[in-house]
Amino acid sequence: MSRLAILGGTPVFEQLPDYTHWPRGGEKEKEALLRTLHSGVWGGLGEENRHFSEAYAAYCQTRYALPVLNGTVSLELIFRALGIGYGDEVIVPPYTFSASVHSIALCGAMPVFADIDPETFNLDPASAEQRITPRTRAILGVHLGGRMFDADALGGIAQRHGLYLIEDAAHAQGSEWKGCRAGSLGAAGSFSFQATKNICSGEGGAITTNDPALYEKLWSLHAGGCAFGAEQEEHSWLGTNARLSEWQCAILLARLERLDGDIELRMKNAAYLDKQLSELPYFRALRADERITRHSMHLYCFRYLPEGLDGLPRRIFIKALAAELGNVVCEGYCDPIYEMAMLYSDDFQKMTGRTFVNPREMLPGNERIAHAEGCWMTHSSLLGPQQDMDRIVEAFAKVGSGADELRKAFGQEEQK
Repeated sequence: MSRLAILGGTPVFEQLPDYTHWPRGGEKEKEALLRTLHSGVWGGLGEENRHFSEAYAAYCQTRYALPVLNGTVSLELIFRALGIGYGDEVIVPPYTFSASVHSIALCGAMPVFADIDPETFNLDPASAEQRITPRTRAILGVHLGGRMFDADALGGIAQRHGLYLIEDAAHAQGSEWKGCRAGSLGAAGSFSFQATKNICSGEGGAITTNDPALYEKLWSLHAGGCAFGAEQEEHSWLGTNARLSEWQCAILLARLERLDGDIELRMKNAAYLDKQLSELPYFRALRADERITRHSMHLYCFRYLPEGLDGLPRRIFIKALAAELGNVVCEGYCDPIYEMAMLYSDDFQKMTGRTFVNPREMLPGNERIAHAEGCWMTHSSLLGPQQDMDRIVEAFAKVGSGADELRKAFGQEEQK
């Protein structure tokens, strides 16, 4: 094979294909913005908001959808609406974006980390059940990369122990568990429409639920505490202003039309990559699960096996692979949340009334994935034709063939 790009050779992708640049707008998004511009209604709770709420609830197979400012606020509102706060505990996986944990602590509750399954990158149900205490009020499962968590197991645990099951579905717009859409399986689902997400509006989020009473309280909390359905302004709860603007709802309506086609293409290309790359001794696809009937593929997650390249560290492998593919590949969540300074700050102690104790010894699965094996590619990298998927396979093989050169070039100190 040709010389590695990181060592001065020509990369497999000399220029990133246009489809990898995200987000991308078109005529439908332009029409949506112009429609909002000329409507004269730009704030929240207008017709665009109503139409998107109805469309997204139908898409998620839920009775209600509530557009909000972002995916962090959506989780905070869910915890508050469920009465979860100071003195309570919420079980959460450590392999997630920090917002999952911020939202728990900002409500005064204690995040309790349970381990992940290295074969799925999702919450390990057995570990989650072991972490339950008398203070536990909820399990926050994360559909990492759009891959659905084990809803049967976690739902059973929540039911046995009288806990809420909450879905962090920030990555999972359109994913399904046994035909049921993400956001329809727990007490409530939380979505993000931040700029990198499969459908996005720059910033934004949504909450889904099938519970009328919970929806009415969520609506009140996001609208300054005003009573749901009241003819006059009546503040029933301590609320906030989390209404999503008409601009963003209009954009989301337009982008929702594209989502299913994009998911089908991503799933097709991901299955092709799994098959082709699994021939390599340093690649392992995540475990197949027939109960996951649809996968949004917000991330194409995989495991790098250092032993397949005589111990070449992941950091060097990914650096070389990125030089071939561009910035669509990375090491994933390689800095565990339980090591982050925020959990050891005065602010955290004031909010929760408790001191955080590092649980790393109880999280061997997360330690393995975070520090040695976890990797992913962005969802937009899966939106190309099969010949481009073949070029991705070529890049993986090229880096593997150049492992000895990488060791010589970066030396022992770089590999620590």
